[in-house]
Amino acid sequence: MRHKIRLEGVVTPENAVSQYCYLPFSVPAGARRLEVSYFYDNQVTGAQETHAGNNIDIGVFDVRGADFLTGGFRGWSGGARSGFFITPQSATPGYLRGPIQPGEWNIMFGCSKIDDASVRYRVNVDVDVDPAAEHEPASDAAVPVPGMPRAEAVAGGSNGSGGRWYKGDLHAHSEHSDGQNTVEEIVNYTRQIGLDYFALTDHNTISHWDELARLNDRSPLLIAGEEITMYGGHANVWGLDSWIDFRGSDAERVQRLVEDANARGSMFSINHPDSPIPWKHDDVRGYQAVEVWNAPWRWFNEPALLRWEGHLKLGERMVAVGGSDSHCVPPAVMTQPNGPGEPCTWVYVEGPLTERSVISAVERGHVFISEGPTGPFIELCADADGDGVFETLPGDRIDAAPETPVRFRVRYRGPDGKHLRFFSKRGLVKELTPAVEEYDDEFDLRLEGDDFLRVEVRGFRGRPDRGEVVHAMTNPVYWGAWR
Repeated sequence: MRHKIRLEGVVTPENAVSQYCYLPFSVPAGARRLEVSYFYDNQVTGAQETHAGNNIDIGVFDVRGADFLTGGFRGWSGGARSGFFITPQSATPGYLRGPIQPGEWNIMFGCSKIDDASVRYRVNVDVDVDPAAEHEPASDAAVPVPGMPRAEAVAGGSNGSGGRWYKGDLHAHSEHSDGQNTVEEIVNYTRQIGLDYFALTDHNTISHWDELARLNDRSPLLIAGEEITMYGGHANVWGLDSWIDFRGSDAERVQRLVEDANARGSMFSINHPDSPIPWKHDDVRGYQAVEVWNAPWRWFNEPALLRWEGHLKLGERMVAVGGSDSHCVPPAVMTQPNGPGEPCTWVYVEGPLTERSVISAVERGHVFISEGPTGPFIELCADADGDGVFETLPGDRIDAAPETPVRFRVRYRGPDGKHLRFFSKRGLVKELTPAVEEYDDEFDLRLEGDDFLRVEVRGFRGRPDRGEVVHAMTNPVYWGAWR
């Protein structure tokens, strides 16, 4: 038996101010399938930033409620789909399979763009009910949490006991949000290009985790993530054990999201802070990283670099990471010029390669970024105690007396003729242009005050009149007091 529910009404620009609105509906006992489709007036076509019209995103919460930070989340597709279904055994990508409990559910609209004075909408909710189960007591079965990827790399993967640099990607999307590929297609691609680890961070959902767990039987190490996709900025969260809310409609709520992630032992990193969705919550504190390099360097990364350097010059220790933000790999039509691993985030891990060891390396700032999995490779380290061992890595702090000279070492593997530029709080302090593809150098630097040293590899790609790009960059080595 099919129960048909119709929800109709209007949304206005005022709804866009509050960002989210909720449409409650009642699910009868014995439900075996929930199917939803929706329609609204004057849907925007093309980029929301440049095209007129309306955009209403959609998701759903079950009988556990729809309050902020609640556990009742059952899925989100944003504006990528016009409908979805949920059954106990399966669901549309982006949505969580599981029991369809009787009671009040809520369709959630995300009103990201409302140009018209009023926008009519219609939501069709079709509930398939087993008549034989209509009078049965409600099941107390829990909604299954999608499977978690394994804790360690498997035998034959990158799980050596010594310390080394591992290459990977911290930001990508599949068909579980607005990507064009299955999880399996993406994972196979990352294997072909030789990544050691890979984080899949679909927008506002964790439905992709089941497939990550199924595929996580060999390299690369697969990391469960979620991109918190707010209308005032985006952020990745890695190391989760369950869904994290994304409804940061104001700075107070965003601060609570950061605190929630930290309380769970996860890592919160703001994404592409200047474009295409600028970060609007500069008063929020407690996040540990910023995506300085998103997709090809020329797109919008120079402002992100300046923003990150602003944190450093204020004495704020902030880890720079990269992310491809890939939405497509072959055989899908390539709608962006880069794929997973472009850029590539390298992490220095001692011991087995695990989700926890990767996240810990990022937290410590043991990170450099290159334009791809083949490099360039750039390593900056320091001999902090003068014993001839360069044990201080990017992200580490040198504990030495002021005015102490410290020996640094830089190792570069990449095209010749590129410029290695060393920056501190004072700006550019040193520049090298190796004429060889394998270059090592050591030099002394006198420590003054609270400062840092980091390296960028820059050069031309394509027409010189388009200016230089960053080919690789390190995180800083710090000294003095840092917070």
